[in-house]
Amino acid sequence: MYVKINRNVCDHQLAICERCLGKFLSNPMGYERQCFEEIRDDGSDLLTLDLHTGDRDIRIELNEEQRKLMAGEGWASFVDFAVQMYRVTSEEPH
Repeated sequence: MYVKINRNVCDHQLAICERCLGKFLSNPMGYERQCFEEIRDDGSDLLTLDLHTGDRDIRIELNEEQRKLMAGEGWASFVDFAVQMYRVTSEEPH
């Protein structure tokens, strides 16, 4: 399965984002949110996530065991950079 997610379209803070993606990872065929730009069956046993957050694009490929692990731990612990707690847009004051 292939999923493209754009975190920049949702204003929830990181903990809510991780819980939301965790629900999807636990039940991929029964959960979809506003940040999901594409979901399709690509015939693969792996779940491929293309995740856009801030100015970064990350591709994560997960087997079933890794999917369950990420569902419980949150996706931010699987990337090699500090994820902002809140989404920041150019319209918001800094």
